[in-house]
This record gives sequence, structure tokens and C-alpha cells, in this order.
Amino acid sequence: IVRIQTFLMIFLVITPLFTGCIETGEQEEPIELEFEFTFDLERTAENPLRGFYTNYDWGEPVYDFPASLEFAYIPLSELMSGPSNFTFDTGLEPRLLAAEGRSHQIILRPYIDYPTKASGLPAFLEGQVEMRSYSEHGGGMSPDYNNLELRAALSSFIQAFGQAYDGDTRIALIQLGLLGFWGEWHTWPHSEWFPNDEYLTEVLNAYDDSFNETLLQVRYPVANSQNLEIGFHDDSFAHSTIGDVEWYFHPRLLSSGAGEHWKKSPIGGELRPEVQQSIFEDSPNSQHQNFTQCVEATHASMLLNYAAFSGGLNSSNEIKNAEAAALSLGYALHISHATLSNNQLNITIVNQGIAPFYYPLSLQLMDSANNTLTHDLPQYLPGQTGSPITLDVSSLLQLNNESIWILSLHSDYILPNQEILFATTPGNGLIQVK
Repeated sequence: IVRIQTFLMIFLVITPLFTGCIETGEQEEPIELEFEFTFDLERTAENPLRGFYTNYDWGEPVYDFPASLEFAYIPLSELMSGPSNFTFDTGLEPRLLAAEGRSHQIILRPYIDYPTKASGLPAFLEGQVEMRSYSEHGGGMSPDYNNLELRAALSSFIQAFGQAYDGDTRIALIQLGLLGFWGEWHTWPHSEWFPNDEYLTEVLNAYDDSFNETLLQVRYPVANSQNLEIGFHDDSFAHSTIGDVEWYFHPRLLSSGAGEHWKKSPIGGELRPEVQQSIFEDSPNSQHQNFTQCVEATHASMLLNYAAFSGGLNSSNEIKNAEAAALSLGYALHISHATLSNNQLNITIVNQGIAPFYYPLSLQLMDSANNTLTHDLPQYLPGQTGSPITLDVSSLLQLNNESIWILSLHSDYILPNQEILFATTPGNGLIQVK
């Protein structure tokens, strides 16, 4: 008896993915089994809604950096031709279709004023809105954001935008844009040109009311933003993100009471252009902040990083460091272990990443005949395991060498040709992970 028990224990350790029952003569005796799984972050490099991405308007990538996202600035003039007339079919649809063809969701930002570029003010507002010339940042024309015709147009646009695209899976998230230089919600050094909090609240509420499914981000925690389900984007990431300076991104989150906002809404932005080509070099550089510390402080999920795609990384080691940095962003859901007993499969999932997966997510278990069980998952915070997920597997085919079970993640908020992979080695046993 001792030898039989010892053999069974060794067998389960060596073959953790074996399950079901052990045959003894004509009867099959059910037993309780426990399965351990191996963490594997690298297989998630192209998971949706996380990592680095580029802007295809700036140039086609020359390096095949792993990505599931891409970015686009879009002038409001390409999206709106009248107070209630919108040109999404020509100004937005081609971009969405192109991104989808690359298996990317798009992050977009509408703007009116982009320094060095022609004004994005819709033509029907020309002559009605005062434009203020400036030379900073390369120069441009800043509109009078207090103009009533412009305010009415922005309200109309936001509402129509939400009606047309809220929940559209081709869009990962929308950065509010519209106000300030680059749609970045500031007019520094001409701070007197920027709208007051009353109008900022109006814009924030309009977006929040119009988009109930698609994720949103705004540049700064201003007005009532910290009370809404709107995330933030740091467009100077790893340059002025952490530290003791009051206006830096993370201190500003903390001082506004938005330090924990990442738990419900995503943090993103852009790796500051000046540091993109040096931050992943082996030697330290005083021009930028520590990337890992910035990620840990902000819990960032995704960042625009043009240099990673455009050939700006100058060595294989720098590329390796950048790929590891991209993997450190966002979620990393791992099946740590599972147990099977009396047709009950208990699955323990832990988030080994730095942020949650923000859209609704489900776990699926499928047998070899495509019989499927589905369970809606809670939102896992970093390091959070939570209670095991329990599935009644009595309706599935019994496990054997010809009938295996596959565990996978699914969301209705990604593209049909995208996959959310577990940060778990797939395995080759009777229970496998996709």
C-alpha cells in the first residue's frame, strides 16, 4: 500500500496535467487532483490593450516591435463639417479599417490646435471663432475656447461621436483631446487662454455621458475628472512623471486625490520623445527618469513609443530592454493552479501585472467536442488572486488522451482576430492553457 501511494504521488508531481480518473479493472475510481502551472510573461507580448504602440501617420514601422495598438491624432475639421454634420465616414473610418487590417485597435485623439500643423478648426467656424497666434512649440493658432459657437460645436461633436462609436471594438480608448495645444489640455505658457473649470467640467461630463463602454483618458486630473470613470495619459512619461515637483504627473495625481484612479480607469500616454532613443540603453542617462519606477508609481497600461518601431533602438540589447519594458505594462493574468474533484474544477487566477484588464472579461473552458463553459471574471488588481473560479464540468467530455480541455480568456471588447493570452505556459497535458 505504501509503495502504491508513493508511486501515485510521484506520478502526480511528474504529470500535473493528468486528470479525470484512474482505471482499475472494470471500474474507474475518481480522485482529487491538483495542477500547477508555469508563469510565462513573454507569450503575452501582443496581448490587447497593453504595451507600446506607434503612430502610422508618422511613418511605417521599420522594426516589427510587438504591438496590439496604434495611435492617431485627428483634426476636428476632418470629423465635422457643420453644427450637426459629421464626416466620420471619411475622417475616421479609413483609419479604423487600416488599423483593424493590422490586427490593431486604435487609440485616437481629436484636436483643434496642433503646434506646427494647420488648424483643425472646422471650416464652418472659421471667421466666427477668434484665433490667437503663438510662436512657442513651433507656433500655431489657438482658438477662443470660450466662444459660444465653438462650445456648442464641441458639445454636438462629443454626443454624436459617442452615439456612433461607443463600444466599437476597433477603438481601444479615446483621449478626450479637443482643448489646448496638441489636444493636451494646456496652453502653456499662455495659461490665460485655457478654459476655466466650469467649462472643463462640461466637456468631461459630455464625454462621460456619451461613452458608457469605450474607455476614456484625459491629460490631467482637472475639474471633476477624478470623480468620473476617465483615466489619464502622461505625455511626458519618464521625463516628468515622478518626483517632488508639484506639476509632474504622479504628484499631480496624488495631490488631486486621483492616486488610486488607475484601479478603475487606465493610465497611458507617451514616452517623452526626447528620451525614447536613450532610455533603454544600458548606461544611465540623466535626461530621463527610471522607467520601472515610473510604471510602478502610475500603473501604466500602454504608451506611445515611436522610436521602438522606427529604428530608434540602436542595439540588440536595447531592443531586448525595450521589449521587457513593454511587457511590464498593464495586466498579466496567470493561472497559478487548479484542482479537480467530483466534477468541480477550481481555477486560481492571479494578476502578475501592474494594472487590471479594464473591459469585461470571461474565462472559457472547452473540451475536444467544442462543448464550452463560460464564467465572467472579476477585475483582478495587481498581485490579487481572489477566490478560485469554480466550474461544474459534468457536461464536458471526460478527459483522456483523445479528449483534452482548453482554458482561454475572452472579451467582447477586442477585435475578432485578437487573442488575450494567459501569462501561463500552454502545457501539453490533458488540461491546457491558451
